[in-house]
Amino acid sequence: MADPTLLTDLPDQRAVFRRAAPFLAGHRLALAVTLLLNLAGAAAAVGVTAAIGRVVDAAGGGDRPGLLRRVLLLLLLVAGSGVLTWLSRYWLIRTGEHVLAGLRERAAAAVGAAPLRFLEAHRSGELLRRLTGEIDGLAFFAAATLPDLATAATVLLLTVVMLALYSWLLTALLLLAFIPPALLIVRAFHRRAGAVYAEVASAEAAVSSGFAESLPAQEQLRISGSVPRWLERFARDNDRLQKAQSTEVRTELRLNQLALVQAVCVAGLLVLGAVMVGRGALSVGAAVVFVLATRDIFHRFEDLAGAIGDAREAHVRLARLLDLLRATGGERAGASAGTTGPDLPTRGELTLTEVGFGYREGRNVLDGLTLTVDSGERLVIAGETGSGKSTLGKLLAGLYTPDQGTVRFAGHDLATVDAARLRSRIVLVPQEVPLVDGTLAENLAMAAGSPDRAAVARTVDLLGLADWVNSLPYGLDTTVSTRTLSAGERQLVAVARAALTDPAVLILDEATAGVDHGTAARIEEALSALADDRTLIVIAHRADTVARGRRLLEMPEGRLTGVVRETADSP
Repeated sequence: MADPTLLTDLPDQRAVFRRAAPFLAGHRLALAVTLLLNLAGAAAAVGVTAAIGRVVDAAGGGDRPGLLRRVLLLLLLVAGSGVLTWLSRYWLIRTGEHVLAGLRERAAAAVGAAPLRFLEAHRSGELLRRLTGEIDGLAFFAAATLPDLATAATVLLLTVVMLALYSWLLTALLLLAFIPPALLIVRAFHRRAGAVYAEVASAEAAVSSGFAESLPAQEQLRISGSVPRWLERFARDNDRLQKAQSTEVRTELRLNQLALVQAVCVAGLLVLGAVMVGRGALSVGAAVVFVLATRDIFHRFEDLAGAIGDAREAHVRLARLLDLLRATGGERAGASAGTTGPDLPTRGELTLTEVGFGYREGRNVLDGLTLTVDSGERLVIAGETGSGKSTLGKLLAGLYTPDQGTVRFAGHDLATVDAARLRSRIVLVPQEVPLVDGTLAENLAMAAGSPDRAAVARTVDLLGLADWVNSLPYGLDTTVSTRTLSAGERQLVAVARAALTDPAVLILDEATAGVDHGTAARIEEALSALADDRTLIVIAHRADTVARGRRLLEMPEGRLTGVVRETADSP
């Protein structure tokens, strides 16, 4: 059995930025502009500190013309620093939003194209969390934290370079006193933060999943009296989240140890600066620059330390998003998006060759099934609940890939056919039909090829559904949803969607189970009349549906027989 690739609660966080680099394609020019603006803004900010020292020296030396020039330069640097900093933040946020918009589209497309077995193997809330929560968190980081992080890092580096030009000895002493203990504190935080933030994200996903899955089931929960049990389960998930967030707070508080290191370094710098000025080894202006710049260094480093937690959390969010793209194949799909694979003829036979499939290791639902459904044939698949009828229908539709053997349409292996082309040739009408909030016309038009309103109206008439549509308050313009239409009415919508696609193969998986006998017969007759050579495969329990077939496939044995009323086509 080929198990689907699964998501992991604690995904691989190694080389995350290298793995994310391909998603920056198309944004490199904007990133280069952002980098240049950030460097220019940081240089202007550092220049302000240096200019203040020169103003102090000019004022102390009585150089009034020089003082005026230096004051004007200081004002220009202050204005330039403000403008460049604003521009660099704007471009960084703008570029980040464009990159995340592309990631959001890529992730949504990857989940939309993911194998059905992958979607069935995960809680809907977990997928929703990765599609929305992780990207929203990254968007907040890009807009609120990343600009400060980039500015602080650049200003910090340029400030150290400037101080070294004034006094390399004092700069070296400052760095030796501050950097080692600061790095030890940050490293200790970094070692714990990855697992802590990953656990918080996983716990948040569990809580989100509980809400997302319980809301549609509230009616059943109340009928069955299961609300207390659901609340107990939610309480366990909520307790897990509370504990994870408490651990997160304790981990982040470790960074407060930096304040003590900063206080010690400032005191030492003031003493050394005073001694050097007294001995004439350092000018008063240079001492002022050192004091201001050191405070700026500590301030910027504090910004960096404060942003480390946010950056580490964003790192985990990005890893979880990349894990989603990895599991769904979205990392590969982006570079080669578009229709690929062989084209398909408008009609053809459907064949299964030695097909095996199972949901669990060692327990196959189908084992070595070989079957040929000729073009235009009408086949009924019947059997008890759990016999594998619906599984076979999904294999025939290409929604599942067999563990062994092949499923082919017109000689083409369905596993190699582009999904869009496949959906236009083989359509499965499921027993449970989802609707989107919108008009009936919009829901009917959710078919391959995006049919227009005129095509929708023609199909409604062709299927004999005009009376039903006209009975609705506003006809095709009636607002509908899964809650406003009955199960039978939703099945009518699904059958109409299939007819709009005009497929070569139409598979009905108990699609008429919620419709009265007369309506079911009318729908099936209308579908048969759409095209004489269309292949119709009906998965059914009802005896009258079985009797209208030409061949019967009995599950789970996979035994083909002729149907009582039409034995001429019996194998």
